[in-house]
Amino acid sequence: MSTHKKRVWSLMALLVVTALVLGACTSVATPAATTGASGDAAAPKAFKVGLVHPSPVTDAWSGQAYAALEQMQKELGAEIANVEVADPAGYEKAFSDFGSQDYSLVIGHGFQYQDAAAKVAPEFPNTFFTTVGGDKSAPNFAPIDLVPGYKQALYAMGVMAGQVSKSKKAAGFTLDIPATKVPLEGFQAGFESIPGNTFSLVMLKDGNDVGAGKEAALQAMAGGADILIANANLAGDGVLQAVAEQGGDKVYAIGTIGDQTSKAPKNLLVSATLNIPQALFAIGKAVKDGTMKGDQVRAFTLQDEDVYQFIYNPATASLVTPEVKAVVDDTLKKLQAGDIQVP
Repeated sequence: MSTHKKRVWSLMALLVVTALVLGACTSVATPAATTGASGDAAAPKAFKVGLVHPSPVTDAWSGQAYAALEQMQKELGAEIANVEVADPAGYEKAFSDFGSQDYSLVIGHGFQYQDAAAKVAPEFPNTFFTTVGGDKSAPNFAPIDLVPGYKQALYAMGVMAGQVSKSKKAAGFTLDIPATKVPLEGFQAGFESIPGNTFSLVMLKDGNDVGAGKEAALQAMAGGADILIANANLAGDGVLQAVAEQGGDKVYAIGTIGDQTSKAPKNLLVSATLNIPQALFAIGKAVKDGTMKGDQVRAFTLQDEDVYQFIYNPATASLVTPEVKAVVDDTLKKLQAGDIQVP
């Protein structure tokens, strides 16, 4: 090969090597663009709270739980949803629906939901479940027990009613479930702690049947009861309707769960309220903070401040006098000290 041709081939080989080197350098200096979720920071999990309740949220009972949801939405930034489920056949599905949607906390607002919560909870370990009432638990399920303290509170209300009653007869209306019935048994014990007083406890079949509650109340009034108290969801509104319409100046009522003064403004003596929103808010905050523990029952008593409150009706102050209130206060102190044990 001539000297000239050798120089040409050497030059071409040099150009090829140079191109390869430059190409390799270019591929290192300009990495491919990263796309997709793998290159992004993980988005924080939304804090979602679901509520399963037995009656409309306009009812005193279910309304308390819904108020807790609204507080969680406002103060904890929670995404909230609720569903009314009164039929036991739908309990498990309601809990499963929330769990499958990755809710952080699911609340069953009533003792009747505990079996469904206990069954569904293991299927959704990243969701915490609670029920208002119950004695079952799991690693991600802890019920709230407000009954011990409310039974004590209604005992004191029973003592008060015993001071006011003229006929020495009172009647209570409830459902055949511990969460609603047991507190009224406390009222009965307080009322009958005064010699000569008698109390009738009436079981209603449907907590949403306002008419049945009203009819039962009218029957009790006809039988001589002059103090009525109901812990029976919407059916309790029927009891208050009967007292408001037919009580006159002889029959009076005691409100439960929330302030029910507006439902019998001239005939309600006092409302024995439960600050359920605050109790449930505490659970929600603990779940969001990661400090909530399962395998327990959180029991509330009169020692828990602001959970059990009494709202007296100014319209009936002539009956619930300062002297009567003093008896209530003394009874509460004895309950807190353990000097009075509610049967």
